[in-house]
Amino acid sequence: MNIRKTWLKGGVLATATAVAGGALWMKETTAQVEATAATSAVQDAAALAPSAVRRPWNATLVPVSGVVTGSPESVTFSGRARVGTRLAPDPDFGSPSLVVAIDLTGISGVGSSTGATYVVSGPEIVQRRLAPSYTVDLTFPFYKSGTDGTTDARSGAATFSFTVDGATGAISSPQGIIVSSTL
Repeated sequence: MNIRKTWLKGGVLATATAVAGGALWMKETTAQVEATAATSAVQDAAALAPSAVRRPWNATLVPVSGVVTGSPESVTFSGRARVGTRLAPDPDFGSPSLVVAIDLTGISGVGSSTGATYVVSGPEIVQRRLAPSYTVDLTFPFYKSGTDGTTDARSGAATFSFTVDGATGAISSPQGIIVSSTL
C-alpha cells in the first residue's frame, strides 16, 4: 500500500513537470505569431489565386423542376441548382477536363398528399473530358424537412444539359429536370 502511494505521488509530480515544461516550450512570442500569420496569409492568397493548374470556378443558377413518384407520396420539386464548372488541365496528356459541381440544396419539394416539405442535401462532383456540350445525370437523396434522413430517405434523379466554352469552362444554355430514380 505504501509503495502505491509513492508511485502515485511520483507520477503526479512527473505529469505536472511535463505539462509545465511543455507550456514553456510551446510559448510563442508576439513576433513569432505575427510572422506566422503573415506567412499564412501569403500562402492562402497564393492558393486561392487562379493559376495554370487551379482555374477559377464559373457558377450558374439553373432553374429545375419535376416530380418524383413513389411511396409514400409523389413529391414535386422546384428551385434553382447551382452548377459550378472549371477547367482542369492535364499536364501529362494535354487535353483538359471539365470539373462540374452540381449543388441541389436550393431545391425543395412538396408532398402531393401530405403537403410535407422535402429537402435535398449535398453537392455532386463529376469530371469529364472537355467537349462542346454535356448531359450530366445524377441520382440524389431527399427526405422530409426536420428529419435527419437516416430512416426515410428516398432518391430522385436529375438531368442537366448545357454547352461549354472550351477556353473558360463557362456554361451556357443550361437546362435541368428532376424525375423518378430508376434505383
